[in-house]
Amino acid sequence: MLNSISTIENNPNLNFKGKIIDAHVHCGQWNYDKFLCKDVIDFFSKKFNNGKDYVDKVIISNLDCIKNSKNNKPLKDEINGNLLLLKAAIKNKKFIPFVVCQPGHGSAENIEFLLNKYPDIIKGLKFHPACLDLAANDVRYIPYMKLAEKYNKPCLFHSEVLSDEAGNILRNGVSDPDFIYETAKQFPNVPVILGHMGLGGDKAHKVGINTLLKSIENNDAKLYADLAWVDWDNPLKPNIIDVIYKLQHTSKGDMTSRLLFGTDAPLGVFGEKALKQQGAYDANIKNIKNAIKNNFGNDANKLISRIFYRNSNKLLNKQNINQLG
Repeated sequence: MLNSISTIENNPNLNFKGKIIDAHVHCGQWNYDKFLCKDVIDFFSKKFNNGKDYVDKVIISNLDCIKNSKNNKPLKDEINGNLLLLKAAIKNKKFIPFVVCQPGHGSAENIEFLLNKYPDIIKGLKFHPACLDLAANDVRYIPYMKLAEKYNKPCLFHSEVLSDEAGNILRNGVSDPDFIYETAKQFPNVPVILGHMGLGGDKAHKVGINTLLKSIENNDAKLYADLAWVDWDNPLKPNIIDVIYKLQHTSKGDMTSRLLFGTDAPLGVFGEKALKQQGAYDANIKNIKNAIKNNFGNDANKLISRIFYRNSNKLLNKQNINQLG
């Protein structure tokens, strides 16, 4: 993994600024790194893109409920781990909590308890099949998905496409986008976000894009995708440009409403040196915006507004998920 991201030459006509919603953020412990809620708040309290942009909200989940301990169980259970974040979110309006669900370890009853206790704070459900070592199409996700349907909550799944040593794509990973799609099809009114749009490089992202497009063309699931780690080290953003173009030209019309800006901060370069540096995060914003401007001309401002803010804002604020496009 590179330590920094180069920035593409700024387009002199680039003139868009404003609010951002980062749809993929964390707090908590990951390996030897521990990211406190207050440090995440401090990081996102600063402006980006030469002062033009600021992060208004972050969709956030607690890594303590995701990362496995030595006994192959999550560090904290569904109640205690999620409560840490929910209590922080009461004080920090920038946080939009998605409670972490642990099929195979926890129970949907735990999550329903939290949904009833914090009805105005919890905005969605988060699943990480890879850390659970539980295929995303396993029946043990169903009780949780029923809650998402009952309480009108979107779901964010970690998606990832595995490959062998030769770089050949494997389709048997527990977080494979098609496994997530299988579960999403059983709940066609529940918005399901493919986190990372199929993590694993260019070939993997193509799989994620194809799954997203397939769901739209078949009209049998409400799949979205976030851009966390997509083209993170390529300032030209080829996969992002590819998915935008394809979403613009589906048989259902322009479906760019299904794409969300996200980073996975503060993991990796997006939380450099315990959230003290912003270089990679700032460069990523600039590079995505410049790539869109350079490829989509007059449509750029509209696309940037949608991807960086409006799409997530609409997803989070719809009272009835059946109305989502």
